[in-house]
Amino acid sequence: MIFSTLIFETPRFLQESGDDFMTEQERFVDNGDETVTDHKMGLMWKKTDSMIDLKKWVNYQEAVDYARELKENKFGGYDDWRLPTKDEMLSLYDEALSQTDKFGKTIHISDKFASGCGFSMLAKQVDGRMRTWILKLRDGELEHPDGLWTLTEAARAVRAL
Repeated sequence: MIFSTLIFETPRFLQESGDDFMTEQERFVDNGDETVTDHKMGLMWKKTDSMIDLKKWVNYQEAVDYARELKENKFGGYDDWRLPTKDEMLSLYDEALSQTDKFGKTIHISDKFASGCGFSMLAKQVDGRMRTWILKLRDGELEHPDGLWTLTEAARAVRAL
């Protein structure tokens, strides 16, 4: 008599949320509703950014307005859209990942996000300061420029799961 044993494995991202156990395919999931879930960070991102949606670079106030409009219109059924923190924004960058920006150049975010986006991202304002963080998605460079109103970047909205 032959016995066989079925072993059901728990997906790696449920076992361990560290980089060593989660593939990009497991980490980022296109939800099919213009959002992308990041299982590692427990975040939901808008699949497109302000460059795709508004067809222009935005300053900080326009970025805030962009996220607020998504919130007020309950994009995807949620009313808690906002700009990311510095750490949330940094979590998207990975040199091993590849997508193309508006100019057809390589940026290092998951291909689950829409191509044709901006090559930079704005984070929310630093508490108590008139400054924000900017991440360059082509090379991972992080900038902390003075002022908010003269910036011309792209914004990507996020919400916690």
